Amino acid sequence: MDIKKISIKEKAGFVIGLLLLLALGSFLLNSYAMNVLGMSSLKRHAAVVKLQEEKADTIDVLVIGDSESYTSISPLQIWRNTGYMAFVGGQSGQTMNETLTMLETGLHTQKPKVVLMETNVLFRSGKDLDQLQDLVAARTASFLPIFQYHNLWKNVIIKPRIEPVHMNNKGFEIRTAIRPYQGTADYMQGDSKETSISWLNGRVFDRIVELCRENGIRLVLYSAPSPVNYTLGKHNRLERLASEKKLLYIDMNMKSKEIGIDWSRDTLDGGDHLNISGAQKTTAYMESILKAFDLTDHRMDASYHDWEELSRTYQEQASKYTKQIREKNTAVALTAEQSVNL
Repeated sequence: MDIKKISIKEKAGFVIGLLLLLALGSFLLNSYAMNVLGMSSLKRHAAVVKLQEEKADTIDVLVIGDSESYTSISPLQIWRNTGYMAFVGGQSGQTMNETLTMLETGLHTQKPKVVLMETNVLFRSGKDLDQLQDLVAARTASFLPIFQYHNLWKNVIIKPRIEPVHMNNKGFEIRTAIRPYQGTADYMQGDSKETSISWLNGRVFDRIVELCRENGIRLVLYSAPSPVNYTLGKHNRLERLASEKKLLYIDMNMKSKEIGIDWSRDTLDGGDHLNISGAQKTTAYMESILKAFDLTDHRMDASYHDWEELSRTYQEQASKYTKQIREKNTAVALTAEQSVNL
């Protein structure tokens, strides 16, 4: 077929047909995704989908960031202690482009008063070309989910089996493993030279700041306790960034003793992420920060009964696992002491 002989009308018809097909595919795939969150290939996108399932205009606090976010802030603990409704829109290895997309997704149906952004994502960067490709992909996925869930087709065609859906902890993941941090407690001391933030990450961050201000949202930056990821150089850069943007910045690495972090039992992987024991402490600290904002306690509102039910189940699990962590840690300590006495 001679492409030159195809009329403009036929070309336009083809383009329109293709766009309609993509839109239909996006709708069907997004609907399918809503029902298969337990599938391992969708686990990374679970927060995006679950956020869209939340009842409109109910979320007071939206948390965004990479895995440091969903292992440090527990929405159901916040609910139980304050009545504030929070949701963690975190993803493993979340990029700045994905962070922006998560915020935009939330703003489609929610009107949060506070956005907590875990800052490790600001230092995630690769080659400029790769970052630009990520940006294009994220922008495309924001209006055509078919690109966001492109790997799902493998499961639709090859592996249609649906695995059990994970418990709904509003984006938080309960981690129960213990692997102590073996480094020094003064990891936030040393070279004070600022760690750089890539130009593209900075531009995406500017858009996040702009979106929050346009929607009357208080953007708060926070760094979860993590010796693997944080240094004095990063702290200094983030402190200056917050000052320039007139934002509140909370570095929990600088306050780990005040928060009560015990690196012998509160980390699941040697100082990278917190387990449930550590997350309970950082969440409690964040609750004290949130109380300074004009947020509503919804616990007496009968329309939020499902949150109360979820928090009750969550609390039972969290208490059980925290007790196991403490008992295990105590047993290890006693064994070590007995060895010394021998």
